Amino acid sequence: MGLLDNLLNAFLKATDPRPRFVAERCLLHKNSVGGCDRCEKACPKRAVRLENWSVEIDEVDCTGCGVCVGVCPGLALEYPLGGVQEALIRGRGQVRCSKAEGTGEEVLCLGRLTPGLLAEAGSRFGRLTLARGACETCRIGGEGVPLHLERMVEEARRYFPVEVEVVQGALPGERVDRRELFRALVGSAKRTAASLVPELPIPLEEGEKPLPAELRLRQIAAQRSPKVRWFRVEVAEGCTLCPVCTNVCPTQAIRRVREEEEYLLYLEVDRCTGCGACVESCPPQVIRLSEAEALEEVLLFRGQPPWYDM
Repeated sequence: MGLLDNLLNAFLKATDPRPRFVAERCLLHKNSVGGCDRCEKACPKRAVRLENWSVEIDEVDCTGCGVCVGVCPGLALEYPLGGVQEALIRGRGQVRCSKAEGTGEEVLCLGRLTPGLLAEAGSRFGRLTLARGACETCRIGGEGVPLHLERMVEEARRYFPVEVEVVQGALPGERVDRRELFRALVGSAKRTAASLVPELPIPLEEGEKPLPAELRLRQIAAQRSPKVRWFRVEVAEGCTLCPVCTNVCPTQAIRRVREEEEYLLYLEVDRCTGCGACVESCPPQVIRLSEAEALEEVLLFRGQPPWYDM
């Protein structure tokens, strides 16, 4: 495939409003007990459908607001986060939605701001200012975006104590004149051109498991934070050391290893999203969600399973 084909494919991807769906991280696809329908319920345009243990997003009805991405507990829905992160950095923590008045760095919809993006930007600039248009009449995200954004900010504070101010209208201090408008148009054109360049794969260390970009942003923010409240799970007595929790975990945070006649259950805390799939799916119901202040790997349980001699 030549450069022209790559650019054409990148253009089609850039103009497709739908987020990418990663089945391996979807609780519905992984047959978690209770499944999950948060993306379907959250979509303001009813563009999400759950069919055949998978997520289908209608290309026509989807407006690209990003709300479904933010509510996905397994990070199975995702947009490339580089462009939004760049906007936050260029604006030094100040961005506006595409329908807000004025100039300055913009994103299509504030619904695209994930906890990881907010926490990482907060760890750089401390305070973020987000300008929105009239969400109640917006055809992209709709009236539910402000409440959704509040929830994203609250989760972001698990990883870094970010302060966020949401204003309606222009960003504070932004002037609206011809010169500023021209600069904004030029900047927008540059970002559009940059988005057409095919994404390069993120290099991984030997043996390293692939990491969702959202999870990586949370980890970076947490490393800069004086205190975190990261999700983690705990396992009580009664665990049979079956593989169910490892099978349903969308980010491979839980792993089981064998040492002679014993099995050990480990948790990589900084991979846990708090989705609750292991809690709901555990056959003896001995797993519960809690919080961790340290991100080191922890031993959840060890012992000889009751089925070992069978």
